[in-house]
Amino acid sequence: MPEFNYLSILTLGPAGTFSDEAAKKISSPASIITYTHTFAEALFMLSRVPQSVAVVPIENSVAGIVDQVQDLLVGGNLNVVAEIKLPVRYALLVHGCLKEVTTHFAHPQAIEQTSNFAARHFPQSNVVFSNSNVDSGVRFFESVHKNHSVAAIVPGSFAEKYPEFLFEKDIQDYKSNTTRFLVVETGNDESKFDYSRQKTSLFIEFKEDRAGLLYELLSIFNRFNINLCRLESRPSKETPWFYVFYVDFTNNQYSQQCLEELQNSPFKCKILGSYSLIA
Repeated sequence: MPEFNYLSILTLGPAGTFSDEAAKKISSPASIITYTHTFAEALFMLSRVPQSVAVVPIENSVAGIVDQVQDLLVGGNLNVVAEIKLPVRYALLVHGCLKEVTTHFAHPQAIEQTSNFAARHFPQSNVVFSNSNVDSGVRFFESVHKNHSVAAIVPGSFAEKYPEFLFEKDIQDYKSNTTRFLVVETGNDESKFDYSRQKTSLFIEFKEDRAGLLYELLSIFNRFNINLCRLESRPSKETPWFYVFYVDFTNNQYSQQCLEELQNSPFKCKILGSYSLIA
């Protein structure tokens, strides 16, 4: 496991978000957690804050990839240095009668992960999107005195502080709901990549469009007996209707040889980091 001696940890705020909880897993007495308004802001600030690291969500076990973060990892000079897995538990705060609620506050990720519960219990309510899960709670309390019936989807730990408004705990659609967070720093020097760690993440772009390209790509990994943890396509930002691929694979003794062959193949390949799970 790598040593984390960063002076500043950048993550989505305010205090109490799931991102904050993940960031605290790598914090030390010497480090300061700096809260941002968006995931993009956390990654952009890396180049401006000395000795900093960002903690951002990359994938949820239910809702899938956080597209914005995935795309930003490619665009910047960034390196993934660790992975954190965090169980995600949501709760519902309600003021007034739930059947009369016409507005509720929630982060877009929370909506995706609690959609079944919301459809069953308050389908009549319109969602107002918030900047974070804790911001949903803040906006809820700002509205309590203005609106007789209002609700918010918030982290379970946040809701426990306000039992008088707690309607129900563990409202996530799947009890195993878990989010993967990445620890990211500036710099993408291939000489620093350590393939003895658990995983490597790649961005792969085809230089042409023809039959058999995906088969050729997968054949390279198969040749080196490498197990793919994830293979996901996303629209190319450069060419309409072209697609790029994001790959996570489990490292083995042939990882470096495999990557060298990929670099000499008809694909554009960028290593996003080689890292291990730390929590």
